[in-house]
Amino acid sequence: MSDQVAPVLDFDPEALRKKYRIDRDKRLRDDGNEQYQEVTGDFVYYVDDPYVETVVQRGALFNEVEVTVIGGGFGGLLAGARLRQAGVKSIRLIEKGSDFGGRFLRPALTSLVSSQLT
Repeated sequence: MSDQVAPVLDFDPEALRKKYRIDRDKRLRDDGNEQYQEVTGDFVYYVDDPYVETVVQRGALFNEVEVTVIGGGFGGLLAGARLRQAGVKSIRLIEKGSDFGGRFLRPALTSLVSSQLT
């Protein structure tokens, strides 16, 4: 027999799950991944990381983690930090770019953000 007391919630978890399920179903498309277009033409340079000269090939990792965060920009780093604060020990952040912290591909935007931080 457990001495644990169920927490008192000020919302109905099942109603919330239903609400989000309905919203998710509105966004699902029959064409799935086929909806995306290949980046070509004038925009192809967005595919490459401008801050790395040589792409480093790494082997695959085969381990189990509690949480995987896709994207190592500001939001991904913040999510990882908050998860750690919440007690999650096993976290994997996955970043496509050459480094964590996000990146700006437009010099004008980079200088604008830099000027706001200094």
